Amino acid sequence: MRTSKWLLWVALAFLGVGLLFVAGWVPVGRPVGAYVTLPVGTVLLGMALIWRLLEGQEEGAAPAEAGPTGNPGEAAPPKKHGGCGCGCGH
Repeated sequence: MRTSKWLLWVALAFLGVGLLFVAGWVPVGRPVGAYVTLPVGTVLLGMALIWRLLEGQEEGAAPAEAGPTGNPGEAAPPKKHGGCGCGCGH
């Protein structure tokens, strides 16, 4: 399973539980630290969305870095402009 999907499901679980606590449908009582679940879910949701954006950029950038034969590890051949490398052609 991809990390972004796993992170998204965890974020939705924290958001759901946090909404239950904040709305008062589940009484929390003395352990008021349980109210942290809603902000943690929000932060995890943001992280999941950013992670998905980064995964999309990695998949889109992979073919652009490929060499002339399509292999990502192969570099493009040097251009033949001359002996000095400045491109003057002598």
